[in-house]
Amino acid sequence: MKTLFLFVIPMLLLTACMGGEAVEEPVRAVKTLTVSEASDANSRQIAGVVKATNESELSFQVGGRIAKVEVKAGDSVVKNQVLSALEQKNYTLALEEAQANLAKAKADLIEKKNMLQRQKNLKKKDFVSQAAVDQAQAAYQAAESSYDVAQTRLKTARNDLDETVLRAPFSGRIAKRLIDPFVEITAGKTAFELQGEGGFEVEVLVPETFIRDINYGDPVQVRFPTLKKAIVSGRISQIGAQAETGNAFIVTAELARTFYDIFAGMTAQVTFNLGEAGDAPVYLIPVSALDVRIPVEGEKSVKQQTTVYVFNPDLNVVEKRKVIIRDIFGNKLEVKEGLKSGDMVIVAGVPFLTEGQKVKQWKPAYNVPATINLSQ
Repeated sequence: MKTLFLFVIPMLLLTACMGGEAVEEPVRAVKTLTVSEASDANSRQIAGVVKATNESELSFQVGGRIAKVEVKAGDSVVKNQVLSALEQKNYTLALEEAQANLAKAKADLIEKKNMLQRQKNLKKKDFVSQAAVDQAQAAYQAAESSYDVAQTRLKTARNDLDETVLRAPFSGRIAKRLIDPFVEITAGKTAFELQGEGGFEVEVLVPETFIRDINYGDPVQVRFPTLKKAIVSGRISQIGAQAETGNAFIVTAELARTFYDIFAGMTAQVTFNLGEAGDAPVYLIPVSALDVRIPVEGEKSVKQQTTVYVFNPDLNVVEKRKVIIRDIFGNKLEVKEGLKSGDMVIVAGVPFLTEGQKVKQWKPAYNVPATINLSQ
């Protein structure tokens, strides 16, 4: 009996508590972003690297020991100016040997030609057989071939000697010097990097999402982080036909001539003006605002319908909103339908929200520094 009494009393107390006021669930705080029309929604900014329009890697076409280097990195050069030279002794000897071989081949050719003529004259008088004439003819043709080979070798020896001197193919500036005197170098190894004076271009990687909106000749604006006030105009000069890393395409913009001190290798920010839907307002929202619980309808495309939640400050409730995404820009989405300026889009905790849920706007809490009372 005592045990039953101890069990009934707590149950009565619990029933009394349940009969009172219901315990309300705490109202969730939501973080919002008030959207406004993106004025640059039809523009894209992509970082790239400045390159010289006319740029070449210069190398010797023959190998050998470097005798002298006439320029250094940063020097300005003119067309045909001597940049470096190899030791020429071996190539001079090769040229002299080729000249001697050519002279010998020429003398032999003359001798074989005279011999052939004598044999033909004797044959007319029936003093020699046709076989003797044929033999002289064969000897003459062999001497002629040897002479042609000697001429080719002499030409090669002269070219090799000329190639021991490296000259600037055009006027410009030495970007890099990769050689030093008295060092052996092989044919084809880069000795200098020469940048021409023709101008500069910027190379960027454009995502596949809007490569279709870029055309040859489109105007662009280029800014430089190290040149705060520099804005240089340019035009699209090349568009890659094959995707590179990350499904992006190489696009090159040729810059207009400018008085700014621009150098190859500098970082540049290229602004592309796509000009799509110029009259329709577009709003930028973070990816975190999407309700990932709801599958995207239709085909996989940047122009899709999805769901976001908007905070109603008058009723303090959540409203579900269908929106149309036009494009992806970094970690933000461009919404072209479903939002209006001033809407408070919820950007955090979206997977835990439901239509009509009571919420309150999140406000940051700032820590108050602790104080110590030293008067006691």
